[in-house]
Amino acid sequence: MKQRFLILSAIICLLPIKLMAADTLTVEQKIVSEYSHKAVFRNQIWQNIAIRYDLRPFSLTTVSVNGLYEERGNAALAQEGNGEKNFSAEVNSSVVLNQRNRLFGTASYRNGRRENVIWNENSDYSLIYPYVVGDSIGGYMKEEEYKFSGGYTHRFGKWTAGAELAYRAVIAYRDKDPRPRNIISDLQACLALSRNLGGKYILGLSVQARQYNQKSDIKFLADKGSTSVYQMLGLGMDYVRFASSQTSSRYTGSGIGGSIDLLPISKHGECNGFSASLRTDYFHLTKELVSVNYAPINEVRNVNVSLESAWTRRNREWEYGVRLLAAIQQRTGIENIFGDPTGNVYPKISSVDQFKNTTLQAALKGMIGQRLNENRHWGWTLLPTVSYGQTKPEYKDNGRYVEIASASGGLEAQSLWKVSKVLLAASIAGGYTSNVKSEYSLTGLDSKGSVGSTLLSNIDYLSDDHASIALKLRGDYILSDRYAVFLSADWLHQEYNKCGGTDRIEVSLGVTF
Repeated sequence: MKQRFLILSAIICLLPIKLMAADTLTVEQKIVSEYSHKAVFRNQIWQNIAIRYDLRPFSLTTVSVNGLYEERGNAALAQEGNGEKNFSAEVNSSVVLNQRNRLFGTASYRNGRRENVIWNENSDYSLIYPYVVGDSIGGYMKEEEYKFSGGYTHRFGKWTAGAELAYRAVIAYRDKDPRPRNIISDLQACLALSRNLGGKYILGLSVQARQYNQKSDIKFLADKGSTSVYQMLGLGMDYVRFASSQTSSRYTGSGIGGSIDLLPISKHGECNGFSASLRTDYFHLTKELVSVNYAPINEVRNVNVSLESAWTRRNREWEYGVRLLAAIQQRTGIENIFGDPTGNVYPKISSVDQFKNTTLQAALKGMIGQRLNENRHWGWTLLPTVSYGQTKPEYKDNGRYVEIASASGGLEAQSLWKVSKVLLAASIAGGYTSNVKSEYSLTGLDSKGSVGSTLLSNIDYLSDDHASIALKLRGDYILSDRYAVFLSADWLHQEYNKCGGTDRIEVSLGVTF
């Protein structure tokens, strides 16, 4: 109830701020500008709050309600479930207070459930893996998520300074045995500074910090009694010493990161030219068992480095662009070894680096199109993409490893029409992903047991060739110079060679002003 109150308060506070900021552009002109891919073509660089000052030269607020349905069948990671249903409400606002000051804010609430989750009774699997608490029964997982953030930027001379604070709270649970209850708090803060370089480029620097906590408890209320739960270690391994009865765990993590960013100076709302963003993040996580005096049985050290570079150009009617994204992630998992307990205290006697996962990604994306303007009532854009990805998780003690690599290519075509007071947007995208390499050695794995069959099923999914098609439709109805309502629907279908098909549908209804 307290979180709901905070979300509603944030939304209420954002709306009147928007009304205070005078704009010369109509809402129709703003929406047309937002459809431009010049802003969204660059993604990573806008994470710098000082650079974000130049994202758009006008105020804009969007309030929406959204519904999502996803069914994945066998084409899914077992630890994340094979389906999802949720409802959400969200507000996003950027406010130009005056020539020197700008505000950014978001607030959202999501309520839903994931289906058929096994060998993972925790939340945020991609953040805490491989050290989850798991069992072979699993089931659905209900989730409630609250998110809000606020940022402020100030320009003084050739300099711009900014600060941003974001908070996420999650409660996830199941009301059927096993009954996990996960409570998450995730706080992030960012400070940034940028400078105008000779009237042509903006150079930005940012630093960010993160504090993360997840408390997890599992209960059994049925007459049949409890089942065994396991402290998973990756690639089908588990911490045998703490198996069966340890049902309470706590994850605490902290992170730090930074970026250096270069953006061409915006002229008339257009960032033409070359941009680059180099970002690095470090995150350390500790897993503790509550019932054994918070013994820290596992640790994770995760390093991310990503580089985004882009070039865009627009003349009177045409626009062009190319973007390169390259990223590497190095994840190290540590197992702490304990001596014989004294009372309920387990003395730590050593630590061993046992798990490692290296992930590589590279993607090249192009853009060509004609934009809608006062003389054209139809605009279009083509976005071709090629990419390569590779992952290699390893467990050192017994030499287990999995190495999977894939290459993909695709094309997206988008159109925008203006018909009287209606803006209609439509896009269709298709692509194909082909496995390049799939090798593994799983020494000692019982392939017929629940853990072994689940691991092999995950490998089959991650290494499977598949085709995809996506359709997006959106209509914006202009109510006045200041307000518009919109309705959108997105559909994504993937067809895997061995694992079958998946479908994802999302619909949104909202207002823009």
